[in-house]
Amino acid sequence: MATTKRQSIMNAVKTRLQSITVANGYDFNLGSNIYEWRTTALNDNELPGIVFRDTQNIKIEGGPVAYFRWGLNVEVEIITQGGTSITDIRKMLGDVYKAIKTDDTWGGLAITTEQPNSDEIQSEQQERKITGAAIRLQIIYDAPLWEA
Repeated sequence: MATTKRQSIMNAVKTRLQSITVANGYDFNLGSNIYEWRTTALNDNELPGIVFRDTQNIKIEGGPVAYFRWGLNVEVEIITQGGTSITDIRKMLGDVYKAIKTDDTWGGLAITTEQPNSDEIQSEQQERKITGAAIRLQIIYDAPLWEA
């Protein structure tokens, strides 16, 4: 079975996030712990890490004949231990933004990636304190009619 355009884009997102390493010029090695749609808590040895997910795909106006134009909403969540400084969390956000802007077409799979309107830094106390940040993106792409 052929891979859909949506799946190809999500594969490209994962590959790009995995490139976030100090060796590649980033401030942190977030790329060592990348998880798609992870629903369980990250263990200490998996922190800091990123959980990313495609949360919604919205058909939007425009696009060439015989194609749908989609706006794929993707959430990128940075998860760290509670002791991580807010300065470091801001640098981690910067690393993710830097990775996204290297090619907002994801290797030609998309038309563009809309710049996020906001990001959100969070802290919560459950079994242990977790701090992190979330970025929500919209990746615009075209796919043949009735294909996502």
